[in-house]
Amino acid sequence: MNRTADALLKAHDLVWARLLARLEGMTDPEYLWEPAPITWTLRHDGTTGRWLIDGEGGGGPAPDPVPIPTIAWRIGHIGLTFLDFGNRLFADHLITLDDATFAGTATEAADFLTTHYRYWREGLTTLDDSRWWKPIGPKFNAFAENTTTDLVLHVLDEFTHHGAEIGVLRDLYPHWGNPA
Repeated sequence: MNRTADALLKAHDLVWARLLARLEGMTDPEYLWEPAPITWTLRHDGTTGRWLIDGEGGGGPAPDPVPIPTIAWRIGHIGLTFLDFGNRLFADHLITLDDATFAGTATEAADFLTTHYRYWREGLTTLDDSRWWKPIGPKFNAFAENTTTDLVLHVLDEFTHHGAEIGVLRDLYPHWGNPA
């Protein structure tokens, strides 16, 4: 594996370890806590029994003002990023929101993230050195000319900033009065 790939994998692993540690002890009410009047979250669909993500998981146009995402939404978004970009990069398969089974509880959320992080990370280890600097192609739409390295840096940015925002929400939750 080339030095760039190795460095990016190490960075992913550092962010992963920090986020996983921040999820320890999270409760279901905290996971689904809506800290503002207008939020994006996961919502249980009584008809299908599935958890659905608001705002197309971040893939669609954002309303104005942009809703405040919950921890559940952010975890769903991170997992969806790993799954969607991973499928496009490693499996040449475009997914829909129906392909993701979002987690309705804090315990399931850690498992959801672990599954999708492992898929993303293991896929990155299969790329040969030349692939890191080639364009990712038309399945990435307007980003088709970007390289795999560009994509991996984008995913790392999403992973890092949403992970940090989860940490902030966890810090705020116990100080918010009685959020239940």
